[in-house]
Amino acid sequence: MLINKLVAMVVLSIVIAFQAVTIQAEEQAADSIENLLESNRNIEGEFRQVTYDEKGKQLQVSEGIFLLAKPNQFVWDSVTPFAQRIISDGKMITVWDVDLEQATKRPLSGAVGNSPAALLGQPANQVLPHYNMTKLGEEKFRLVPKGDQDLFQNLTLSFRNKVISAMSILDSLGQTTVIEFKNVEYHEGVAKENFVLDLPDNVDVIEEGQ
Repeated sequence: MLINKLVAMVVLSIVIAFQAVTIQAEEQAADSIENLLESNRNIEGEFRQVTYDEKGKQLQVSEGIFLLAKPNQFVWDSVTPFAQRIISDGKMITVWDVDLEQATKRPLSGAVGNSPAALLGQPANQVLPHYNMTKLGEEKFRLVPKGDQDLFQNLTLSFRNKVISAMSILDSLGQTTVIEFKNVEYHEGVAKENFVLDLPDNVDVIEEGQ
C-alpha cells in the first residue's frame, strides 16, 4: 500500500509539473504572438492570395497592395484578376467591386471582430481572447476560433524576422486561402485621407448594419 501511495504521489507530481510547464508555455506563446501582431499594425506592402478547394485544387489567385495603420485602419487593394478595394477608416468598412460598380458598407464593430482581418487591424489583446492558440514554430501560430458562428475553422499566422510573411485560412466549407506578404515595410503613420473612399456616382452602394 505504501508503495502504491508513493507511486500515486510521484505520478500526481509529474502531472502537476507538466500542467504548470504547459500553462507557462501557453502564456509565453500568447505574449509572443501579441507582441508580433502589435509590431505589425503600421505596415504596408504587397500580397498574393491563392484559394484552394477541399481537394487542394486551385480556384483563384489575386494580387495587390495593402496598407495598415493604427487604429483599425486598412486598405486592401486587389489588382488582379478583378479590381476590388476594401477600406476601413476605423469605424466603417467599404468593399468596392470596381467592375460590378457595387459597394457594400458595414460597421467595423461586430463585422470583423472575430475575423482574420481583425487580427491585423485591431489591438491584439482585444482579438486574441476569441481564439485558442497553438505555437507551431518560433514565429508560426495556429488560431482556432472559440465561437461557433465563425466563417473559418482555423488560421495560421507566419512571421519572418518579426515581420508578417503569410496567413493561411481554412474556412467552414473546407476551402483554404493562403496569403503571402511581400516587400513589407514599417511606417510611422500615414494621412487619414488614405482611408477615405470617394465612390463614383455610378456605383450602387449597399449599407448593412445601420
